[in-house]
Amino acid sequence: MQLERLQLDLRPRPHAQALDLGLALLRAHAAGTWRAWLALWLPVAALMMAATWYWPAHSGWFMTLAWWVRPLLERAPLYVLSREVFGEHVGWRTALRAWPRELRGGWFRLLTWWRPFMSGRGLYQPVWQLERASRATAGQRLRVLGRQGTGFAAWAFGIACSAFEFVLVLGVIGLLALFVSSEHTANPFALFAPSSTLTGDAREAFLALTMSGAYAVAVAIVGPVYVACTFALYLNRRANLEAWDIELTLRQIRPPHVPHLARATAGTLLAVVLCAAALWLPAPPAEAAEGTLVCDPPEVFVTATQPARGPDQDEAQRRVRAEVDALYASEDLRGYKCESVWRLRDRAKPEKKKPDVPLKLPEWLALVVEAALIGAAVLLVGWFVWRYRDRLTWSRERGAAAPATEVAGLDITEASLPDDVAGHARAMWARGERRPALALLYRATLSRLVYQHGLDVPAGATEGDCLRAARAAHATQRLDDAALGVTTGLTSLWLAAAYADRWPDSAAFEAHCAAWASVFAELRV
Repeated sequence: MQLERLQLDLRPRPHAQALDLGLALLRAHAAGTWRAWLALWLPVAALMMAATWYWPAHSGWFMTLAWWVRPLLERAPLYVLSREVFGEHVGWRTALRAWPRELRGGWFRLLTWWRPFMSGRGLYQPVWQLERASRATAGQRLRVLGRQGTGFAAWAFGIACSAFEFVLVLGVIGLLALFVSSEHTANPFALFAPSSTLTGDAREAFLALTMSGAYAVAVAIVGPVYVACTFALYLNRRANLEAWDIELTLRQIRPPHVPHLARATAGTLLAVVLCAAALWLPAPPAEAAEGTLVCDPPEVFVTATQPARGPDQDEAQRRVRAEVDALYASEDLRGYKCESVWRLRDRAKPEKKKPDVPLKLPEWLALVVEAALIGAAVLLVGWFVWRYRDRLTWSRERGAAAPATEVAGLDITEASLPDDVAGHARAMWARGERRPALALLYRATLSRLVYQHGLDVPAGATEGDCLRAARAAHATQRLDDAALGVTTGLTSLWLAAAYADRWPDSAAFEAHCAAWASVFAELRV
């Protein structure tokens, strides 16, 4: 994997930010991803609707069948995103041609016992498709990827996508129902009213076809979103496991430049040292030089009593005895192995004999050692409790955790802010640096809320989490109306600019700067 070609700012992120990164990845490569997805989904949807038209009573089974094969279709958009994220541009035709080869691995599990329950399958698809893992290796990878809440995040996101598909189905049906007339009321769902002009089999077929078409539209929209976000979760989990951000930084460090003359000199000195070391090596023994090896049997074989033999009765017995002696003299039945090895002389030291009688300690000394060991264990447990007291549940009730230092990738520490926040923000806005100016104003607001007002912001919180925490503090009268109003306005302004590219005009920005200065400027000591 060529990490230096990675097109994402990949670093360990919370699960919510990883999902948001997947949406950004999909927006950057939306055309190729959706084309690859629709090239496979539209034929399946067409077959589903055709079967529904001929057999409307079984439309539910046809929709279930189309839903069942979706894990196989998701490998085409995953193919596109996995190449685009490393700077390799692929079109939907290339993805369509490569799709049959990408079906290897995991398809049986995805289409059997995983299908009804595993809504987070998108997190594990790359294990089979990209890593080409199989059997025991794939099982280990699946367990590792799903730890630390990543598997639950993928499962919950799959449930959310299913709910969004259901909302889209209702929306499409409601849109069609707006154009259906009713004799008594303007109910938008008159499409299903008994007073509809369609009756009998035609009405049943029309309603089943409407449901199938609404489902096809919903899946066509949500499918790539699910694939991109779960793929971003997979990348984020691998970045956590393998420290990709550190590896990328190390790969950017270039080795020092060594001139050719210095390289040649170093090589010459190394060759001289090796030759000098070779001259000091001891010469091999004479037996090894001549290719002969003198091997005497161990004493146990020499002193062993051999059964007495009488004289040979005839020539046949003499030949049999000779064959038996030759067989026992072979290496397989000899009982010992003869080989030559090299050993250092100083290693052949006689072993020290252990005393026959074990050392006995006095009873009082044994009690002292026992008490010392118990005291050391108690002190060690106490030190661990004191060292990690901030992570224990009972200690969280007495003392507040350390305030957050980063929110949504923005540094909110007091040391990172200038003395005149509003003045610096105005200067950057005047120079055309709109995003840094707005980011400075927003993170200064969060810094004041966290460090001066004691706002409880957990690690990895998003902008929405911070706003909810501010409203909770206002409900308990720890935050006044003016501070909450400035926080709400700047949060909306930052979200619209950072994620929707909708920037305020200079007058609106100046108004927010003035409001911020009137509320937060004098809080910093």
